[in-house]
Amino acid sequence: MAETIFKNERSPIRSPAARGELAAILSPLGEQVFFEQYWNKKALYLSGAEDKFVGLFDRTAFDLAIHTCADLKVGFTDEKGWPGHFNIKPEQIEESLAEGKTVCASVVDPGNPALTAFLQRIRSQFAVAGRFFFNAYLSPNGGGFGLHLDHHPVSILQIEGKKRWWYSPEPALRQVVTNISFPENRDVLKLPWTTVERPREEDLYEVVLTPGDLLYLPKGTWHRAQAIGGSLGVTLALESMPPLELIQAALLPHLSSPELRSQLPGYWAASMEGGMPAEFGDLLASALVELRARVSSISVSQLCEIWNEIQAKTLIDVRKSQ
Repeated sequence: MAETIFKNERSPIRSPAARGELAAILSPLGEQVFFEQYWNKKALYLSGAEDKFVGLFDRTAFDLAIHTCADLKVGFTDEKGWPGHFNIKPEQIEESLAEGKTVCASVVDPGNPALTAFLQRIRSQFAVAGRFFFNAYLSPNGGGFGLHLDHHPVSILQIEGKKRWWYSPEPALRQVVTNISFPENRDVLKLPWTTVERPREEDLYEVVLTPGDLLYLPKGTWHRAQAIGGSLGVTLALESMPPLELIQAALLPHLSSPELRSQLPGYWAASMEGGMPAEFGDLLASALVELRARVSSISVSQLCEIWNEIQAKTLIDVRKSQ
């Protein structure tokens, strides 16, 4: 297990990239080129100097983060080829690594000043109604998550060790409701909202990430990974507001009418054998008329204004915490 135990002493941050300066993170690619050609459009691999992210995170920070992260789990592939995961306790990490499983600490930040400062600085450089957060992944030799795509964009920052990645150059799905994992023995997955086909292996790009490297994957991009000798990396993810939540935010201040707020009645069970009472249908019809009227009164420009208000408020909250 020596290859997965990165017991480095905490190092001071020496690089602007490790502080969250976007221009330094994307160097030598310019920020404008990134947003015009890659952001939300296609994957990007950037090779970086070995010390690019020094001081941001390491195995010592990982060992602290496992006690405060939102979720601690391991990833694996079962006997039928399905990717899976389950939650573990911190004391089960070494056993999990010995079994070849990747350990993921989701939403790591509390108690880590370097990560907190990084997230605050990154957030201040984006206009988005949402939040950035870090997940940390510790993998033994050969460990890594199987083929899947995420419903949000991610940027993988390689911290220690090496990891081989396979990924599609462009998103397979532009509109993604949830993360999708592909089992080894299936070529087509039928989901309630779409049907997806397994990407051809020859169409996937392949790259080995070493310390200082970055891999950006837009939402809906297929990818899988496998550690070489052991790997520690952090994934910067963006979780933003979907249209439905934005519309709800616009509607809520105007949904105080009795047709929508008055509680629906209950009925004697025996009386329901002949169907729903007519008055019940009338109540629902009135509610729908009211709701449709409110929805039709909302314009795209109003939604844009509310989006701007939400993202501006989030940005102010971030600056106050700095």
